[in-house]
Formats: sequence, C-alpha cells, structure tokens
Amino acid sequence: MTVHDPREHVRPLTSLRFLAALWVLMHHALPRGPEGSLTAALGESGWLGVSLFFVLSGFLLTIRYAPAGVLLRPRRDFWLERVARLGPTYLLAMAFAIPLFVRDAAVEALSAGRIAAVVASALSLQQAWRPELACEWNCPAWSLSVEAWFYLAFPLVILAIGPWLMRRPLRGMSVAVASLAASALIFPGLVRVGGDWPLPLFALSPLARWPEFLAGIGLAALLKDWRPSGPVPGAALVLAGLGWLALAVALRGAVAAQGLDLLPVAVPGFMALVAGCWALRGLPAGGLGTAWLVLLGEASYALYLFHAPMHGYVLALTNRLVGRGHDLSWVLFAVYLLLALGSTLLIHRAFERPWRTRLRARFGLVRAAT
Repeated sequence: MTVHDPREHVRPLTSLRFLAALWVLMHHALPRGPEGSLTAALGESGWLGVSLFFVLSGFLLTIRYAPAGVLLRPRRDFWLERVARLGPTYLLAMAFAIPLFVRDAAVEALSAGRIAAVVASALSLQQAWRPELACEWNCPAWSLSVEAWFYLAFPLVILAIGPWLMRRPLRGMSVAVASLAASALIFPGLVRVGGDWPLPLFALSPLARWPEFLAGIGLAALLKDWRPSGPVPGAALVLAGLGWLALAVALRGAVAAQGLDLLPVAVPGFMALVAGCWALRGLPAGGLGTAWLVLLGEASYALYLFHAPMHGYVLALTNRLVGRGHDLSWVLFAVYLLLALGSTLLIHRAFERPWRTRLRARFGLVRAAT
C-alpha cells in the first residue's frame, strides 16, 4: 500500500471520529437538563462514544492494513506505525493531567504504592486491566490501554483468520453477528463486577471489549469492496444508525430494567454508521465529508485525550475566581468547548502531526510505505 492509497483517509469516517469524541466530551461536561431532556440523554449516554471508537478501530485497521486478509506491512512496521501515531500525544496528555492527578491523590490520601502502581500502569498502557487503576490519572486514557492490546493482537488475528475471513463477505457477517451476540451475553455481567474481582475481566478490560473490535473487523470483511454508485445507500445507513441510537438512548431505562446493558444494544447502530460513512467515500465533499468536520476529525484523538483534564482545569479556575456552583453553567460549557476545540486543533497541527512524521522517519516507515 502506498501513502497515496485512498483507503488511508475516508473523509466521512474521519468526521465520525470527531462526533464520537464530542459525545464522550458531552458525557463528562455537558450540563444536564431534567430527566427526559435531550441534554440528559446525550450526557448520560456519552460513554458509548468509546464503543464507537472500538468498532471504527477494527474496521479501519482491516481496511487499511489487511483488505485481502494478509497484512500489507511487516508486523514490526505495523506496530511502530501505531507508536508513531498515538504515542507522543498520549504522553503529552498524561503530562498535561499531572497537576490534577497530584491534587486528587492528595485529596484521596493515596499511598505511595498506589501512586506508583497508577503511574506504572498508565505509562505502560496496562491500566485497563485493573478496575481500581483505570481512571485514576486522566480517565479517558483507559481506552488507549484497550486499543494498545487490540493493536498488539491485530496482526496475529489476521494471520490466524484473515485469509479465511476475507474470502467471502458472508463470513464477515457471521463474525460481526457472533461478536454482537457475545457482547450481549457477557457485557451486562461484567458491568456489575467490582474491584475485588480476581480476574482481569470487567467492563473496561481489553478482554471485555473484544466483541466491539471484532464486530468492526467482520464489518470490514463484509463491506471492503462495496462501492454504491450514489449517495442514497450510505445516507440511508447513516440515518438508520442515528435512528437506532436515538431509540436505544431513549429506551435506556427500559433496557436497564430488563437486566440488559445499553452498550450491546447500541453497537448495531454504530455498525450502521460506519457502513454508511464507508459507502459515502469518494463522493463529492459535503455532509460528513465537509472540510471543517474532517479537520476536527483529524484532531479528534487529541480532543479525546485532553478534554477531561481541560475540563478539570476550567472548573478549578472558575471555582477559584468566581466561586463554586457554576458546573452546570451553559456559558461556562460554551467557553470550555471552544477552548477544547481550539487547543486540540493546535495540538494536532503543532505537536501531533510533526511528531508522527518525525517518528515515522526515524522508524523507517516512510521508505517502507513508498
């Protein structure tokens, strides 16, 4: 695959990454309205945006690196590409959150051993394996721990099942359906597991999130060669995905009352969104391919990692300057959102992209790609 391969940049899917990150941001910062309001629904369900990232990850890695069922680059190059893409911004975001971590550790009177465990697990991307450590230092970073294990395993998954999976599209459908069923069966129980569970299997662990990643891989196998002649199929799938998610979120109380979990219910909606955006690739820019949405999508990784500590700093500064009680202020949220978007665009342009280019050159990945 060359660096000019159009599979590497699908505008609607890039925009979808921004919408997923924005949804997670709303979960952490959106002022909640009364129960039943749109803001309450968006805020309470925003954690689902992480699941959309996992489905997208499985889909895009397969489309970009193994469209024929065989890894197009050596495993070493694949893993180094992931390090160059994600490592520098991850470390910068963790450094940015250090003052908040120090403050919270003092308030919670964490022991030196606990602090050392948090630091070691976060810097080695192991925090998602331990529920008591997952959210101690820049909580959204737990999902990068999950993604790191997906990246480590992806070449081995392709080696094991790639040629079989990609030979017939219906095999991709079977993997996706089996993944949805597995998530529906196991996830509700894992959500209820506490920190005293003796096994590394709980709602935030990589083992628990495999079905979402495999659903994306199966979807890629099903749709890799699908290219509709017009926008209607893609637009219909996007609208169907949005409708499915809206219904799932609206019925989240009823879903919980049945002993189910919202995440497995939502994943089919995510798959429809990804399929619709894939079908819209190559069409004239517009809608989810609009330039400003794509730009925000390119900066979505920085937005995802920086939004939570940035919100913490904004609240701390507001509490110090004008007193407490402004957490639900819409004016404060608007200021915070503009600051988050502007600063992460700057981080993407001035830090993430230069460091990615530098590391890719250092690792020899530019020569390998061409």
